[in-house]
Amino acid sequence: MISFYKAHAPAPLFPNVLIGILILFACHLLSADGFAEESARSDKVYEPRFEIEELLQIPRIGNYVANDKGDVAWFERQGTAASIFIARAPNYTTEQLIRYENNEGLPITLIGFGVNDQLVYVRGRTGFNPTHTRFFKPRTVLSITQNQKTPKVLIANVDNGFSAPIISNDGAKLYYARGGEVKRLVLQGQGAGKPMSIFSVRGNVVSLKQAPVGRKLAFVSDRTKYRRGKYSFVGVYDFNQKSVTYMEPGLGIDQDIAWAPDGERLAFVRFGYEPKTWRFSDHKEGAPFDIMVANASTGNGRAIFTSEPGYGSRFNGFNASSYSGLGGSGSLTWLADDSLVFPYEKTGWKHLYTVSANGGSARQLTAGKFEVDRIMSSKDRRQLFYFANTEVDRARLGLYRLDVDEGLKAVRIPFEEAGGMPLSFGATLMALPGGGLVYEFAGGQTPGRLVVNPEGAAPKIVSTGPKPGHPITKNMPDPEVVEFKAGDGLVLQGILHKPAEIRGDRRHPVLVNSHGGSRIQERPVWMTDFFMLSSLDRYFAGKGYFVLSLNFRSGTGYGLDFREPKSYGGRGAGDTNDFIDAAKFLIKNYPEIDPDRMAIFGHSYGGHNVTNALARSDVYAAGISGAGVGDWVVEMEKDFNEVLQFNIPQRYEIEKRAYESSAISKVDEWGKEPLLLIHGDNDNSAAMQQSIELYHALRRRGIETEAVVFPGESHLIAVHENRVRYLEAIDRFLEKHLGAIE
Repeated sequence: MISFYKAHAPAPLFPNVLIGILILFACHLLSADGFAEESARSDKVYEPRFEIEELLQIPRIGNYVANDKGDVAWFERQGTAASIFIARAPNYTTEQLIRYENNEGLPITLIGFGVNDQLVYVRGRTGFNPTHTRFFKPRTVLSITQNQKTPKVLIANVDNGFSAPIISNDGAKLYYARGGEVKRLVLQGQGAGKPMSIFSVRGNVVSLKQAPVGRKLAFVSDRTKYRRGKYSFVGVYDFNQKSVTYMEPGLGIDQDIAWAPDGERLAFVRFGYEPKTWRFSDHKEGAPFDIMVANASTGNGRAIFTSEPGYGSRFNGFNASSYSGLGGSGSLTWLADDSLVFPYEKTGWKHLYTVSANGGSARQLTAGKFEVDRIMSSKDRRQLFYFANTEVDRARLGLYRLDVDEGLKAVRIPFEEAGGMPLSFGATLMALPGGGLVYEFAGGQTPGRLVVNPEGAAPKIVSTGPKPGHPITKNMPDPEVVEFKAGDGLVLQGILHKPAEIRGDRRHPVLVNSHGGSRIQERPVWMTDFFMLSSLDRYFAGKGYFVLSLNFRSGTGYGLDFREPKSYGGRGAGDTNDFIDAAKFLIKNYPEIDPDRMAIFGHSYGGHNVTNALARSDVYAAGISGAGVGDWVVEMEKDFNEVLQFNIPQRYEIEKRAYESSAISKVDEWGKEPLLLIHGDNDNSAAMQQSIELYHALRRRGIETEAVVFPGESHLIAVHENRVRYLEAIDRFLEKHLGAIE
């Protein structure tokens, strides 16, 4: 059976379950001061009365920006609405700048503040029209101020190659790229409103970064589109000379620009890309990377640091999903003492190192069997902040500071103890101009919230959401971090959600979840992003399920060997075996669960684990694959937009192993477990071919297979009504095949 959904069709009123769980969750979170989680639990027996719609009404925070005065603006999506808010220094009272009532799934990205406090943002996505409107909205650049009732259109259509937008240091101009052309839009005054070309270069400009002083603009020119090699250059445009100078051009992928405070020099990372590698090559080692420093006027430069060949020599920055290396950013920081800080995996763990901009030996700043996650310097560049887990607790993150005046010694900031604030989920950090930070936090019963923490002041929640006293979390236990050994001895962790009311032996169904990526990590906190699993986990726990989100091999947070295992994805079924072992662990250790009513769910990469687990075992009774991968050969070809380019003798072996690692190769061994496939046909990540191929292969063998298709939808299902139907389909499928709790 295949269902086709249109975004504008009325949303059916499905079981009033999914959202109540989420709204019951978000509001237990805050005590009177807005930070402490309630520790008391209601004695009243929990009854699941939650609705999907309630779940999706809990706001999800988008990106955020600040101006020189310390005002902070951010984007929130809540159900069908999309809003931009601002909290003004020093009191940080939240105000709504604009609200789009019918967002149509259109993303909003804040660029920054221009002159006179005009907030510049982009709304829309290229080639995206999931609501099938006659005149779909092109991607548009707009601005809004406190006194405006409607936004001002700055550029009506930027669908063709628009990228890398930034606001100039003086706030008077917007710079952006269109392919290899860089343009300038004056925001106010003479010449305002009409974009003009500044310069053009070969390739695509994928990054822009203005010098902190002086009239220079750095950029990355990606030359890959010519299919003459995968490489890029860092260039600098001099407004006074009206000329482009390339910074010590070489043979690699140049990226991750960091300006010196004086604006006369800049640093960048030169990634040693190896053309004959692929997504599932062994990336524990590779061509060494360089930290380059160059003169911004002459382009002359040199490598002031080169990683040691061998283990950990490959550069992954803080985005290990960029297996090709192209597009890294935010990993390199130039501090006030003329030192550079960067991540390096020489020890097998992602740690911070520092080296003088003049060269010399690199010094390790953090050490131990834990990983650093994201960095951000203060505006004066005298402090560096970062998130990291610990050897004792790799499931959670803490916030740390390195101070130039204290020799860059790591100091933990105990912000989670302030007023009982829960541990942070390290999404992003932003420094305030007057000192202090803006960050997101979340807890076991606390949905992700945005916090402004000025220097010398108490932290304050500024984002919207359920208020203290709401019942959403009162009857739900905190998730637990569980640990067990896989069949080959590898230690695995998962986040286990138990129902509040345990109803006796072998009564509870089980849902085991596989995150996407796979280069991410699930944590025991409540993230409200639609495809982070924490909301889905809480919903089904509220229905009486035992729900486990597994951090399987090839994810982050557990070291280089864990992230780059011998067998995973298209090079073996090691990650899928983790899910088979997880089911056995639950059966052995939790007598309350019913081993005959276990299901597995995953979206994107997670769908690979769903279909592979059903094909290779009989531990699960049913599975749901959203935008999943059933054939790694098809997916690998999509990676390169062509037939696999491995013009080497091993190509056949690579393709053979990838196929044998895929569920499609095991359909003849599939039992009778039913499968639900969900896919949007405008998915530019996992091809629809993945679901089509597996759907028909299983039907030919008489296996019950259902499909829910969203015409025009993207990989992450953007339209609110489609998200409701996505969750309803899962709920309906599980109730059909696992039944309800008696």
